[in-house]
Amino acid sequence: MITLCIPSRGRPKLARRMYDSAIAQSNSRKNLEFLFYLNEDDPSLPEYLNLLNNLPQVKIQVGPHQSTSFSWNRLATRAMFDIICLMGDDVQIETKDWDRKIYEQFSKYDDKILMVVPSTGRPRGYRQSQWKSKESIRLVKKNEPLPAPHFAVHKNWIDVLGYMCPPQFWHFYVDSYTQKVARSLERCLFMKDVVWKVKKIEDNTAHQVRTVLNIRNREDYVWNTCQRHLKSDVTALKNFIDNFKL
Repeated sequence: MITLCIPSRGRPKLARRMYDSAIAQSNSRKNLEFLFYLNEDDPSLPEYLNLLNNLPQVKIQVGPHQSTSFSWNRLATRAMFDIICLMGDDVQIETKDWDRKIYEQFSKYDDKILMVVPSTGRPRGYRQSQWKSKESIRLVKKNEPLPAPHFAVHKNWIDVLGYMCPPQFWHFYVDSYTQKVARSLERCLFMKDVVWKVKKIEDNTAHQVRTVLNIRNREDYVWNTCQRHLKSDVTALKNFIDNFKL
């Protein structure tokens, strides 16, 4: 049913907490797959392996320290299930049957071209207080940015574009770019009552790869120059939708 892709560094207890919350709130743990990418130079690696090894539905890949975008994309290619979630290790899933509820939304589209965005559970501090709609599920308008970083897409989306995360980004703007593509197609679905709670973390060792080499400014530059690529992605997905046949 659903594969969760989770790069993680320096936060083994959070990674285990994310797994436990997803399993506890799932409709069927047998229909979940957890793919973790861990860094071979991470001092916390032994603790990760102690906490995650031999857990049901968990697969671990250990490799070089690299961008989260690259890790998400590499994990997505290994996914066993067709619905693939871009997941953070700091997420706690709070909604019962979250997996069934997400799956049901994809089942409404024959072509499966859809981006499902759960709520962060943070009504303040992350602009979600600006979300005025009382609807629990609705398609987001084209010019209506949605402040929620994690999402799910189908393998059809990935097969058409060749990636889940736009590879020009290392970490920042991955969600913003994907949402903008999905909103242009009228296929960005916000599920207000499916909560993947995210907490601000003060001691964020995972930021190491993001703060070297002036990456924040680099990402801002790429975001401001990516419109041609974004339009191309929209066109490719629209062509797939228009020409889809069962």
